[in-house]
Amino acid sequence: MEGIPPSLEARLRANLDSVRGRIDRALDASGRRADSARLVAVTKAVDAQTIRGLLALGQLELGESRPESLEKKVATLGIEAEGARWHLIGHYQRRKIRDTLGLVTCVQSAHSSQLLAALHRRATELDRRLDILIQVNVSGEPEKQGFSPAELPRALEIAERCSTLSVQGLMTMAPAGLPSADLRRVFSGLRDLRDLRATRETPLQELSMGMSGDFEEAVLEGATLVRVGSALYEGLPRG
Repeated sequence: MEGIPPSLEARLRANLDSVRGRIDRALDASGRRADSARLVAVTKAVDAQTIRGLLALGQLELGESRPESLEKKVATLGIEAEGARWHLIGHYQRRKIRDTLGLVTCVQSAHSSQLLAALHRRATELDRRLDILIQVNVSGEPEKQGFSPAELPRALEIAERCSTLSVQGLMTMAPAGLPSADLRRVFSGLRDLRDLRATRETPLQELSMGMSGDFEEAVLEGATLVRVGSALYEGLPRG
């Protein structure tokens, strides 16, 4: 890969292969197709050179939690970022939407009715259709954002009235440090909500759940997107 140190390329390739292998084994264990869960590489703690390496290795789905970081990284990468599919996975402040929504492929963290309205307004101005995931606080932790399970029907109703928003599915985060069985209960809770609320018009095909410490449990419970950062970057410089 031109311009990327061989040591960085080798380590990044090995880490990607390891994570993808773990995803594949979890899919196999759950009886799912090998292509039914996708990796979103979280880039919040790495530099532009590492992102170049990801793109060169075919990892095009990238996740950023801070809109301002996304804006800077896309500017630094320039034409090299073409082809990347950026997922906004963290808190999306409404004041940041105007400058950054045009860079985003999917907003995974649609966590409030106010944010849904703001996304719709800006997408209307940009004359675009925006993929979103509704963030659900399945675990009920007060410090986590997201609609409660009881609020989900109303959230879907609001989103479906926004003609520029395309609800692709649901997203959640599990509490840190839970035993495997408890993690799986959180993730199966999101899957059950999807099964309950999906319709022909809005099938909610995507389930984004699982991070570096728990993505295998998430895949076992039906995740179609896993958001992995630190497991991809072991031994690499942070940016």
